[in-house]
Amino acid sequence: MTQGLPFEGVVVVDLSQGIAGPLATMMLAQYGATVVKVEPPGGDWLRATARIPGGNTGVTVSGNMGKRSICVDLKSERGAEVLRRLVADASVFVESYRPGVIDRLGFSHAAVTALNPEIVYASVSGFGQSGPHAQRPAMDPVLQAYGGLMAEHGTFLDGPHRLITIPVDLTAALFAFSALSAALYDKRVHGTGTYLDLTLLQAAAWLDLHSLHERLLHDGRLAPQPAIYGNYGTSDGEIFVAALNEAEWTRFRAALGEDERLVADRFRPYDALRAPEPHTGASAELRALVGELLLARTSAEWAERFTRHRIMCAPINDSLTFLREPHVAEQGLFAHLRQPGIDIPVPIPGLAGLPISEGSPRSMAPLAGADTEDILAEHGFTAEEIDDMLGAGVVRSFVEPVPAE
Repeated sequence: MTQGLPFEGVVVVDLSQGIAGPLATMMLAQYGATVVKVEPPGGDWLRATARIPGGNTGVTVSGNMGKRSICVDLKSERGAEVLRRLVADASVFVESYRPGVIDRLGFSHAAVTALNPEIVYASVSGFGQSGPHAQRPAMDPVLQAYGGLMAEHGTFLDGPHRLITIPVDLTAALFAFSALSAALYDKRVHGTGTYLDLTLLQAAAWLDLHSLHERLLHDGRLAPQPAIYGNYGTSDGEIFVAALNEAEWTRFRAALGEDERLVADRFRPYDALRAPEPHTGASAELRALVGELLLARTSAEWAERFTRHRIMCAPINDSLTFLREPHVAEQGLFAHLRQPGIDIPVPIPGLAGLPISEGSPRSMAPLAGADTEDILAEHGFTAEEIDDMLGAGVVRSFVEPVPAE
């Protein structure tokens, strides 16, 4: 089911860099907003690994699809005047500098609302705008460490582990998109803007909330896990499988072929095998036996058998294997989008109710400054003024090089 574009007519001035802010504003663009990404003269710092100057990477594509880009030196007075003109026409202003930096540039909340009283103003930061850690540089792994995620992820491993899938950034982006959407609804209903203090810290708190509650309710420990709940080797890889209770354990044994060793008295009742340390005693012995049995078949064979017996499971895929899964293809989960500055199509999953079509404006991520001259002209700058600012380095426009014949 598809839906309309509820943010058509909304103009967003997006100064955010990195991942959380750009992803949130990208989602606004996908739902119809006109998002102008304001980048420094060299482009967003995430473009540093691009094949060409000011070019795209996979991360900049996912964060900037559907946006327009202008490169401006905001430390110059003429650059600041460019931003003031953009702000005057905007519905939303988003920045992700360290606290205090945007104030020194002359675009604090007070300064922006003086130009545009009804604007929705959002600051995206690691630790927030106040408090003892407000000035601490932050990115996803820093908040994974600070918020407990690394420690909890390593509880049943050999110590704290970083999740490389940037869960804090992605969750913060979703929270920011939700907050901006709610603020825009409020603005539509009541005609007033607002200020949003959006943080990676809040995202980390929500991601770790389940473990926090478990520890509070179990004397500082995580809740005991079922004996069969985890990863197991197969003849060609690994599979995750879970038998949560006595009924599922019965079906699990049936899927394994009713090996008589699984019904030994020391493994009864199954629910009694839950323990704070599942790698000891009868629980560990049962896991080892199941691990031995699972080596007899492939991950795909076990997944089919377990699914038939209504047991939760999944082969342990890497990201490329997941991309090539037949079910993923059948769902149309990814669109493969050609992008300026990248030689191969970039796979991007769609958003709820919004299929992405290759070649549509919402599917394209601009090069840094790709729209600089057009945006300046639309905001009243003359051709002579634009040429002068380009020559002085106040603004910049990147153009994708034409391949040699």
